[in-house]
Amino acid sequence: MKKLKSSNNNQSKKKSFQNFLEKIKLSQDNSLIILGGIVGILGGIGAIIFHEAIHFIEELFFNKGTSFFDMETFIGSDDWQVRIILICIPAIGGLLVGLISHYFEKGEEGEGIPNVIDAIASKDGIIKGSIAVKKIIGSALSIGTGGAGGKEGPIVQIGASIASSFGRLFHLTPDRLRILVGCGGAAGLAAAFNAPLGGALFAMEILLRTFRAKTFSPIIISTVFATALSRSYLGNETSFSLPSYELISNYELIFYVILGLLSGLVAIYFVKVFYYIEEFWTKIKVSKIFKPAIGGLVVGVIGIFLPGVYGFSYDSVNLALSNSETFIMLLALLFLKPVATAMTIGSGGNGGTFAPSIFTGAMLGGLFGQIINYMFPELGIMPGSYALVGMAAVVAGTTHASLTALIMIFEMTNDYEVILPLMLTIIIATTVSKVVLKGDLYSLNFLRRGKEIDIYGRKTSVLKKIEISTIVEDDYDFILDNFTFKKTLDVIRKSHYNLLLVKDIKDNIVGEISFENIRDTLLDDETKHIQQFLIARDFMTKKIQFVNIDDTAEKAFNLFEGGEFDFLPVLNKEGKLEGIVSRTNLLRKYQKEVFIQQSTVELGMD
Repeated sequence: MKKLKSSNNNQSKKKSFQNFLEKIKLSQDNSLIILGGIVGILGGIGAIIFHEAIHFIEELFFNKGTSFFDMETFIGSDDWQVRIILICIPAIGGLLVGLISHYFEKGEEGEGIPNVIDAIASKDGIIKGSIAVKKIIGSALSIGTGGAGGKEGPIVQIGASIASSFGRLFHLTPDRLRILVGCGGAAGLAAAFNAPLGGALFAMEILLRTFRAKTFSPIIISTVFATALSRSYLGNETSFSLPSYELISNYELIFYVILGLLSGLVAIYFVKVFYYIEEFWTKIKVSKIFKPAIGGLVVGVIGIFLPGVYGFSYDSVNLALSNSETFIMLLALLFLKPVATAMTIGSGGNGGTFAPSIFTGAMLGGLFGQIINYMFPELGIMPGSYALVGMAAVVAGTTHASLTALIMIFEMTNDYEVILPLMLTIIIATTVSKVVLKGDLYSLNFLRRGKEIDIYGRKTSVLKKIEISTIVEDDYDFILDNFTFKKTLDVIRKSHYNLLLVKDIKDNIVGEISFENIRDTLLDDETKHIQQFLIARDFMTKKIQFVNIDDTAEKAFNLFEGGEFDFLPVLNKEGKLEGIVSRTNLLRKYQKEVFIQQSTVELGMD
C-alpha cells in the first residue's frame, strides 16, 4: 500500500513538473539548461565542501600538535620521531577509509570517474545520492592524510551523484538524466581546476563520450555556475602557478616532438604501473579493512623523502613550472608518483588518476626542459614551459582525451603562444599511447572488471551477445547496375534511405549509390552533359561496407561509427545478400538488451 502511495506521489510530481513546463511554454531542452544551471551551483557547493574537508583533515593530521616539536608542520622534518609520525599518518587515514568502505560503501569501491562512466553507459545515469556524502568523507580522509590519489575523481563522482539525485526528483528520461549527470561531473571538475570550458569538454569527451549539440548548452551553463561559485569562495587563481609562455623559435618545436614521444612513453608507464600494482593488491589475501592502511604505510615511507607525492598538495608541480625543483627530485617524483597513486587507489583508498597524471607530466616536462637548457644554454629556453606542455601531453596519453587536455591547459594559461607546442605534443603522446595500450586508463578499468565498456561508453559484452542474424531486415531498396541515371534518380527519390545498394543480374552486390554520387554526377563537367547515356555502374561507389550473417553487433557498431550511413548490407556464407541491418534497429536492440541485463542484476536474478 505504501509503495502504491509512493508511486502515485512520484507520478504526481512528474505530472506537475510537466504541467509547469507546459504552462510557462518551456521545452524539455530548455528546461534541461535550467536544471544544468542548478546542478552547477550544487556541484560547486559540493566541490567547495570537499576542498574544505581535505584542508581540515590535512591541518588536523600534519599541522596540529607540531608545537610539541617546535615546528609549523610535520612535512619535510628530519626528526626521526616526526618521520615515524609521517609514516603512520597515511596508514591511519587508510585504516579509517578501509573501515568506512567495509561498513558503508559495499560495492562502491574504485576510482570515481570510471564509476560515473559506467553509470551513464549501463545504468541510465542512476547514481545513489548517498555516494556524494560517502565520497566527501572517505576521499577527504584518504587525500587529507597524505594519500597520493587526485582530488578530481571524487569531485566528479560527488557532482555526478548530486546531479543524478536531483534529476530523478523530476523523473527525467534516461537520456536527459545522463546529460544532467555529465553536467554534475563537469561542474565538479570545473570548480576544482577553475576551468569551465575544460570541465565541459571533460564531461563530453570522457564521461558522456559524445559531442551532441543538445548536451553542450546544459553542460556549459553548469560549469559556468560552478566556476563562478568556486571563484567567489576559493578565489580566481588556478590550481597551478603557471608561467608566462614564449616559443623562442620554431626550431624549438623539434624538442616538443621529442617531448611528445617521451610523454606517450610515460603515459604508458603510468597506466602499466597503476594496473600492475592494482593487480598485486587483488592477489594479497588481507582483509579489505587493512589493505588501505598497508598502502598508506608504503605511501608514508615515500612521503618522508618525497612529500610531493601527497595528493593534497600541488607544490611540486608549481616548483617544476617555475624551474625551482632539482633535477634529482623531478626524476624521483616522475617515477614514484604513479607508484604512490597506485598504492593508494589499488589498495582501496580513495582518489583519482587525472591529477596524478598531470603531476607526472609536469615532472617529465620540467626534467626534459632542464636537460635541453643544459645542452643548449644559448637558446635561453624556459624549462617551466616544457613542464606546462608535459602536463597536458601525459594526461592526453593516459586518458586519450586530447581535446580536454588541450583546452584545459590553454584555458589555465590564457596564452595563445602555447597552442602550437600543446597541439603537437598532445597528438604525438596520444598516438604513441594508443599504439601500445589497448585502451585508455578508464576503458582498461572496465576491461579488467569484466564490464567491457568501449571508447564510446557502450557495453561491448552486450554487443558481442547480439547476433546479426537476429536483427536482419528485408525491407530495403536496391538498384540494378544497368539502371539509367533517370531511373536511378527516381528510385532514390522514393526511398527512405540515403544510400542504396547496387546489384548485378546474378544478385551479387557490386556497389552502392548515395545522394553524394548523384550530386557529383550532376555537377561534374564531364558527366552532367551525358547523363542520359550513363548507367548505375558508371557512377556508383564500388567499395562498400558490409557485415556477415554470423557477425555480432560489435562489428556493425564499429562500422556505423566510421561512416555516415543508415544501414549495412548483410551477406550470407556464399557472399549473397541476406538483407540489411539498420542503425536504428541495432540501437533499439542494444538498448533493450542493456535494460534487460540491468533489470536482471537489480532484481537479484543474475
